[in-house]
Amino acid sequence: MIAILRASPAWTISLALHTFLLIALAVWIVRVPARQKFLLELGFGSTQDPPGAPGSEEVAVELPGVEVPPTDLPADPIEPTPPVPTAVVTPEPTPEHVAVVADAPAARPVIRVALSGRDPGKREALVGAHGGTSATEAAVANALDWIARQQQKDGLWSLTGRYQDGGSQENRLAATAMALLAFQGAGNTTKGGPYQQVVSRGWKRLLDAQSPEGNFDVGQIPLQHELYSHAQVTIALCELFGMTRDPSLAEPASRAVAFALSAQGPNGGWRYEPGKDGDMSVTGWYMMALKSAEMAGMEVPEEAFSGVTDFLDTVATQQGARYGYRRDNPARDASPVTAAVSAEGLLCRQYLGWQRDDPRLVAGLELLMKEKPLDFDADKDVYAWYYITQVAHHTQGPAWDRWNERLREVLPERQVVKGKEKGSWDPALDRWGSIGGRLFVTSLCTFMLEVYYRHLPLYGEVPQSQ
Repeated sequence: MIAILRASPAWTISLALHTFLLIALAVWIVRVPARQKFLLELGFGSTQDPPGAPGSEEVAVELPGVEVPPTDLPADPIEPTPPVPTAVVTPEPTPEHVAVVADAPAARPVIRVALSGRDPGKREALVGAHGGTSATEAAVANALDWIARQQQKDGLWSLTGRYQDGGSQENRLAATAMALLAFQGAGNTTKGGPYQQVVSRGWKRLLDAQSPEGNFDVGQIPLQHELYSHAQVTIALCELFGMTRDPSLAEPASRAVAFALSAQGPNGGWRYEPGKDGDMSVTGWYMMALKSAEMAGMEVPEEAFSGVTDFLDTVATQQGARYGYRRDNPARDASPVTAAVSAEGLLCRQYLGWQRDDPRLVAGLELLMKEKPLDFDADKDVYAWYYITQVAHHTQGPAWDRWNERLREVLPERQVVKGKEKGSWDPALDRWGSIGGRLFVTSLCTFMLEVYYRHLPLYGEVPQSQ
């Protein structure tokens, strides 16, 4: 063999070596498994929208001033969490001073079409599919009529208002954001809908008031309300961008989201001032702001969501079925633990990837429904009901059926049906009614009645348009 090689011309040996290397390289490439890419549209399946479907197009939006460090992603997709029994109803109490840690990383759903239920044809189908009635839709119509009548000449709304039972503190930014969210929840935008002009006037005033940094200034508001209000406006702005695909909204939306990201605290949450350790109440609004950005096709750094997960782990109790407001002392559990912040925490967990049959979610929702039944004559807490309604709607099943049976009867029944406040809800005796006032309570009640189509359920089937 050696003699043959010595007798062969140099070019023959070179050709043989290169041929061998090419064959080896080809075999190696073929054997390397291709990375799979999953886009989770509505829940946890790997679905794709058909071309031209609402929300299917990717929108490249650059977030100014936000540097995202490179992240090494695993080559293989995350394995789905094994099915979890749903028999657990009451969790065992977590020992004091023991941090609650999730059992395993959840696959966070990236939702692109969650706002499409507001389309007129699909909205009608969703009302019927998820337990709405003609009475709930009539109540929404009356509520929007009342909210429209409260718009001021400059396009904004007021929490103290000219209406009866206004709030004790003025915050026109929050009032305007909540009003616009109510209109947009029923499909009204700057491009169409019965209240197009109302919505357009509100947004013109807000966008004129946005700073280069992304926040909004429409006048003095209490310090502890500033970041709350920014989150609410960011939710509304990202929704509007997602619903209209208006290119002129891309840059304002990106600035609003960039400001939100810059305000995230060291513990992964948000509070009253940018960069401070967060509390559950403010963090819930910011989680929804970031999810609304994703719904609109905007890219949000994964680090922001992992930070929220870390924060939730610090304020969780009862193995994650309940949540406290803050955890000031690492040696103590978070407190106070209330229905409102517990429901907020569970909603965040749903958007971060908990499955509907996760025993912590099942147990937490059962506890909330027992603790805060929808009863205007007992412990009235519209803010807590608003979050419980969302958690139950995403979960669907018997829990949603039980909650919705009361929701669709009680809310229309307790709506004001005559006089100048027709279409609103009385804030009297509500836990936060004296502070937020009639517009605050009415907006939250409207959100609840729009739940059938406001956001598509995370885990459920989507009915076809009629």
